[in-house]
Amino acid sequence: MKLSNIRFLTAIIALIATILPSQARPEVPDSLAPPATTEIQPAVVVVHDTVYRYITLPPPAISDSVNVGGIYSSKYEKQRIRRQKVWNSLIPKQFTLQYAGSIGMLAAGPGWHYGRHHWETDLLFGFVPRYHSEKAKFTFTIKERYVPWDCRLSDTWALQPLTAGVAFSGISGDDFWKNLPDKYPSNYYWFSTKIRTHVYIGQRFRYDIPSHYRRFHSSVAAYYELSTCDFYALSKYSNREYSWKDVLSLAFGIRWEM
Repeated sequence: MKLSNIRFLTAIIALIATILPSQARPEVPDSLAPPATTEIQPAVVVVHDTVYRYITLPPPAISDSVNVGGIYSSKYEKQRIRRQKVWNSLIPKQFTLQYAGSIGMLAAGPGWHYGRHHWETDLLFGFVPRYHSEKAKFTFTIKERYVPWDCRLSDTWALQPLTAGVAFSGISGDDFWKNLPDKYPSNYYWFSTKIRTHVYIGQRFRYDIPSHYRRFHSSVAAYYELSTCDFYALSKYSNREYSWKDVLSLAFGIRWEM
C-alpha cells in the first residue's frame, strides 16, 4: 500500500474519534431532591453512557380487607373467622362405646372435650333387648364429665385416676311415662319413670397413638364407671334393706379421640 493511502486512512480514523464523543448524550445533572424519609431510597442505573436515577417507593398501604399471612384485619373477616370457629367446635372430637351402666346394654355416640380437656360431653344412643317385655327399647343419654387430672405414665400411656359427672337419660316404650297416667291416683308417683338422672365416678386408662401410626384417631382409652340414678338412691334412702347391688351399676367402655 502506498504511503499516501496510509496517511489518508489515519486521518479518517482520527476524525471519527473526535466526532463520536460529541454525539453522545451528556450526563443529566441530578435534579431530584433527597428522599424525605428513610423508607424511600434512591437508586442509580447506568445504561451505556446514560445515567438514570429513580426512587424506590415503599409498598402501598394494605387494605383492611386484604389477607396478609392468613390474618384478616377487617371487621367482616374477623366475624367470619369467629363463626368458623363456632362451627368447628360443633364437630365431634371423640366417640364412645359403653356396655351397661343403666343406659342400655350397649350405648354409643359422639362427644366433645373442652376447657383444656377437663370437661367432656357425650351424646349416647343405647339399646335394651326385649328380655321379658314385648319389644326392645332404645335410650338417649346426655353425659357431662369432669376429668381433673391426667397422669403421664410414659410417652404413650396415661392414667386419669378420677372421672366424675352427671347424666340424663330417657327411654322409649309405653311402659315408661313422663307424667303420671290417669290410672294412678293423684300424687301416687311424684317422679317420672321415663327420664332418669344419674351420677357416676370412674377411672380411665389411655393410650396415645404415635403420630406416624395415626389414621383416624389420636388416642384410645378404656374406662369403667360406677353409677346410680335418682330412683335407686331414693329407694335405698326410704328402704334400708334395699340391696346395694340394686342401687349401684357398673359400666365398661372404650373411648376413641379423633
